[in-house]
Amino acid sequence: MQNEQQPHDDRLSAHYIDLLSERVGGKALACSDEWFAPCSNLVKPGRGIFKAGHFVDTGQWMDGWESRRSYGRQRPSGLDHDWCILKLGIPGVIRGLDVDTNHFRGNAPQSVSVDVACVAGDVDATTVWHELLPNSATQPHAQHLFDVHSEPVWTHVRLNIFPDGGVARLRVYGEPWANPANYVEGELVDLACVINGGRGLACSDRFYSSPSNLLMPNRGINMGDGWETKRRRDDNNDWAIVKLGLIGSIRKVVLDTAHFKGNYPDRFSLWATASTREDIEADDIAWTEVIAETKLYADQEHVFIQPIQVPAEAEFTHVKVNIFPDGGISRLRVWGTPNWSASNTILSGSNGSSEVNGSSEVNDSSEVNASSDPERG
Repeated sequence: MQNEQQPHDDRLSAHYIDLLSERVGGKALACSDEWFAPCSNLVKPGRGIFKAGHFVDTGQWMDGWESRRSYGRQRPSGLDHDWCILKLGIPGVIRGLDVDTNHFRGNAPQSVSVDVACVAGDVDATTVWHELLPNSATQPHAQHLFDVHSEPVWTHVRLNIFPDGGVARLRVYGEPWANPANYVEGELVDLACVINGGRGLACSDRFYSSPSNLLMPNRGINMGDGWETKRRRDDNNDWAIVKLGLIGSIRKVVLDTAHFKGNYPDRFSLWATASTREDIEADDIAWTEVIAETKLYADQEHVFIQPIQVPAEAEFTHVKVNIFPDGGISRLRVWGTPNWSASNTILSGSNGSSEVNGSSEVNDSSEVNASSDPERG
């Protein structure tokens, strides 16, 4: 198995969330052709692998989406390209794209384009698509990062490859749209969850895994699906800083050590701050203790309500989880009452409405109606 990787460019992933990731519910819905490899691979983690000499009925096994050869041949659809429609796991404003042709060397597309749509239900022949990325050249076995400028909230993307070929992964980076209409008045919301825009910003150590895993939906599936540090051999402790997706009060905290049995932290504490500073790791950031240093146990959810020391009206933008001395935790939930007006819920992206709809446009000239192309329904 060849798993050599080109240097991964994290310019987009360092600042935004992959709205299309399989981990947050992103999925491929349909495509024009997946003869060699299924389009469902586009949303999987990693950059894909290559198994030299591993052949299946259709040919060399490929870890990505690959259509059959069509250049110089007549297509039944009459199109000059292949396409794939995908649903974002998290609706949001798109800030960048990563089209990765890793391991596709003699079978990569010459160029790609991306369209977007915003629909509350299913994509069909009446769906109106808008051009997000114009036809752009691509290279074999390479990661292609594209900055995009679009303020509306989108729910679906359509990847077009010209004329055919294979793409290993598609990442759609942006800012999640937390819809206040989905919550009743007074309902507690997980302020830190990735679905609401929470992000792991920094940590003392990520030797085994990233603190961003702490904010993923559902419980962890194994130890790799959490945040784990290497073994300490000094008197210090490990820590991770999380930017809350929603500004709000902290009324309940859940810390889960699922799957961590011989390597869970002995103790933890939780701090919080309200700050707009970018240098959130600076020594002069004023942190408030939310939960004092507390004993932890293996492979279980720890629920904290009474131990929370901050007033109910206090609002925060970041939390810092401290673990003593080291180890791994699976999930961190920070339940509270969001300040919707102060939080970056991207309401402007939906034209001031709390409903997802298809009325927002990138620009009038980019509109593409799928009704003229039944193959894309």
